[in-house]
Amino acid sequence: MPQPRRTDSNAHGRKAVKELDVLHEGWVLKKKRKKMQGYAKRYLILTKQGTLTYALTPEKLTRDAIEIPHASVTSSQRQGTLHVDSGSSVFHIKMLNPQDFNAWRAHLRSFIPEREPGSAQRIYVASDNGSDLQTVDLSPLFTANENVAKLIAEVQKKVGTLKEKGQPLLSSLLPVFEGQDGKIVAELDSLVESLAAEHLNLQHALETKIPKVGGPDGTMDTLKSRVASSRMSISSFHTTHTGGDATFFDADAAAGAEFGLDEDGEKQESADNSRIEESSGAEDDDDDESGEDEGDKKAANTKGKATANASTNGSVQYRKKLPAPVSGDEVSLFSMLKKNVGKDLSTVSFPVSFNCPLSLLQAAAEEYEYAPALLERASKTQDWVERICLVGAFAVSGYAASKLRASRKPWNPLLGETFECVREDQHLRFVAEKVVHQPPVVATYAEGKGWRCHGWSAVKNKFWGKSLELIPEGSLRLELDDGDAFSFSKPSSFMRNLLAGNKYLEHVGELTVTNENTGQRLVLEFKEGNMWGSNSSRNLVHGEVYDEKGKSVSSLRGKWSDNLAIQKDKENYQLLWEAAEMPPDAEKYYGFTYFALSLNEITKDVKPYLAPTDSRFRPDQRAFEEGKVDEAEELKQKVEQAQRERRKAGKSYEPRWFHKEDDDPEWKYGSKDGKTYFKSRAKAAGDSSADKEEGKAAGDGKNVWSDCPNLFEP
Repeated sequence: MPQPRRTDSNAHGRKAVKELDVLHEGWVLKKKRKKMQGYAKRYLILTKQGTLTYALTPEKLTRDAIEIPHASVTSSQRQGTLHVDSGSSVFHIKMLNPQDFNAWRAHLRSFIPEREPGSAQRIYVASDNGSDLQTVDLSPLFTANENVAKLIAEVQKKVGTLKEKGQPLLSSLLPVFEGQDGKIVAELDSLVESLAAEHLNLQHALETKIPKVGGPDGTMDTLKSRVASSRMSISSFHTTHTGGDATFFDADAAAGAEFGLDEDGEKQESADNSRIEESSGAEDDDDDESGEDEGDKKAANTKGKATANASTNGSVQYRKKLPAPVSGDEVSLFSMLKKNVGKDLSTVSFPVSFNCPLSLLQAAAEEYEYAPALLERASKTQDWVERICLVGAFAVSGYAASKLRASRKPWNPLLGETFECVREDQHLRFVAEKVVHQPPVVATYAEGKGWRCHGWSAVKNKFWGKSLELIPEGSLRLELDDGDAFSFSKPSSFMRNLLAGNKYLEHVGELTVTNENTGQRLVLEFKEGNMWGSNSSRNLVHGEVYDEKGKSVSSLRGKWSDNLAIQKDKENYQLLWEAAEMPPDAEKYYGFTYFALSLNEITKDVKPYLAPTDSRFRPDQRAFEEGKVDEAEELKQKVEQAQRERRKAGKSYEPRWFHKEDDDPEWKYGSKDGKTYFKSRAKAAGDSSADKEEGKAAGDGKNVWSDCPNLFEP
């Protein structure tokens, strides 16, 4: 059923281009409204009345329209993009060349009114449909904040005077304080320091959560704000016009792709929410109407085909929900733990109702959801502090997917089971293999633009009565193309409230990122939340950056479930990473993110090339995902029994895509005979260059996986 077309409340009706009083027109690339669909070629028109509209071609009717005098217009000269936001409609436009960019920006500026006094600290709050706007003047908040800062500075000065004089001033004024001058001054000093610290927290909240335009150049100096609980949009509704690049505040995540700020203040598109596809002729899905050509409709529904060695030419549509909600009656984890006291839980066969429909291998892939954007930036920057902070943000971002996970565990893979995650549009390639059965060990390898990462992981557990501690073991090494290498140590995870109350997952301890070449370190402390406090006390992360001499040079703060920011100066932080919004009703679907929802999906772009050992082909996990609990339990018993029979028959397993060298505990990517997963996958996709590289004649791609074991048939 076609989606209703969303139009701007000020937009005129659909017209032919030749009927308009045109000021400027031409071809541009316009971002499609649905996420993950990239850009498409559109014919853009600006009328002499200040209305910006577009059509599929000059011969067709216009579609949506925005009144420029009432909209926010921002630009990035380096990226050649313009962003026009009316609150109810957003155009993300990429120009075809610098000349077009300068021409369009000049014409749009002619309709921008001068800034009203006080508009720098004013926002508009709009409902979802954009029909009701209310002005909120925030200047009193910022004025009060400045006054409090001055008062704190004055009190600190007075306390400093008392400490310096060292005279019994208080006891001379009031006998009751006799002999207690030092103690009282120390307590007063401590209270003032606490007050100053709380004021900094307040100032940080004001600066980062409220869009504030500042400075004569009109650029925004804040990050991003969202009122998610009430689904309200917050927009600055002030047009920024600078000679160079301008930053952009997105009115609402539902209106288009999300943007963060990079080190230059430019827009950085979130890799998880959007992909750039400079296609032409493809229709916006949510713009479909009955009068459109059938050819346009087919183009809108065509999915791109990915190969192993090339980016997609079209968008891959990933699902937005699972086939079935949470399935199976939740069994008491505490009762299972009580029955297996002292045992390694990895040796215990749990009912399928304890699982979520992802394997340990797929859970390992979740840690790379934000890797393409963060690690590509890390590989490009020459600032070592920014680099190690971006690497740290990548490490923290791997925990964000677990914020709504509590009582369900991933599926334990079979020995030799694999999983690949290939996102060519993001230059991400990931593969994992279960290489040891007991205790379970998973080896992983990932690569992207300018980086590669390899390691292995295992988990030990301790039962503490009310909580279960999961202790990570293993190693992870990140290598950048310029030679920098980083290693990681990770904190423990705790499943809380096993006996009673709302179960939740918490990560507590230190996460350390070390530059192996220089000795520079980033130490991130995952704070333990207050068990009786609100959720706001949980998930906090504070970090310090140390140079090679052990001197602290910068700090970070944030929440592992939401964001991480680096301190730029005494009062300001810059956002490094922010988690994408969770799907609606996420808790009904195991607390999965959009990325997690796609991991067990077999899309057309990967189906022909998947190894038969891939987790997506595991029948019991597939049945459970579809809500067939009894069938999943039966299939689970069969595949696990088949695995036990293979072991009894003396069939030893040699990992196919990872290997160890001598007594080295580390698992390295590639088999002992030099085979690698992605070269084999390239052959499966019909790429003969992999064979030529190895000095072999081109082989039949259909036989690439012929030596893989048949794990999933009983």
